[in-house]
Amino acid sequence: MIDKPPRDKEMPIWEHLAELGQRLKRVLIASLIIFLIMWLPAPLTGAGNPLTTVLFNVDSYRPFGYWLFYQSIEPIVTELNKTTRIQIVLIWGQVWNPLASVVYSSAYITALIVFPYFVYEMWKYIKPALYPHEERAVKKYLGGSLILFYLGNLFSIYVIFPAVFRFTANFATILGLSQIVDISSVVNTWITLALISGVIFETPVVMAILSEICVLNPYSVREYRPVVYAAALILIAVITPDPTVVSTILLFIPFILLFELGLVFSKRIFKRCPEFQRPR
Repeated sequence: MIDKPPRDKEMPIWEHLAELGQRLKRVLIASLIIFLIMWLPAPLTGAGNPLTTVLFNVDSYRPFGYWLFYQSIEPIVTELNKTTRIQIVLIWGQVWNPLASVVYSSAYITALIVFPYFVYEMWKYIKPALYPHEERAVKKYLGGSLILFYLGNLFSIYVIFPAVFRFTANFATILGLSQIVDISSVVNTWITLALISGVIFETPVVMAILSEICVLNPYSVREYRPVVYAAALILIAVITPDPTVVSTILLFIPFILLFELGLVFSKRIFKRCPEFQRPR
């Protein structure tokens, strides 16, 4: 007979599903509240009392979620427009693009805000089913995983996206094209790069967890570095939304650093596995 985790209770499957549904319901309610907040009028810089601006200034209405997104691209557009060669104009493009841009940017920022609460609810749901050593392992990596995900998003927003945008704008100038950009494509690229970067920054955590459960042997992986790097480079090139090599390179460089960091920690962890043999 296999021992159960000390806090695990015998429950019918529908009771487990009901509990999961209740926790997801709380996450959904929190997400809905934050999403609605993202539609409040954003403050105008230098407009006096920000609280008064948010509540009453609707003459120049800009949803808060879209305003947060635009703060990251406005400096780039302003900087490029100061040159004599580049003049960027953001347009709405298709009929629903303005609304879609606000919805997507607000939804992604909402997801970033609610994500820790979602992780907390899922942790409370699975915690009773974990053995003490499994609980310690999850706790060990949970905080670091969240931090790395947000660092990946920030790296994309402030490094990768600006580099891609500047490269594209300058290349369009070389071709003699007018700098008229669809705002929907800007938002989609911004979100996609941020999400991909956040996932890539999880590399050392994934490697550590796999080594913790003795699935990944870092000493064997180390011997296949060229294959891992080649596969990662191809995958990054395929999943990035732009056809340039700029985002691919800027995502591949941190992957290398994080992969090597993951190897260092995985070697220490894997030594506790029964199949560990010190390499010659």
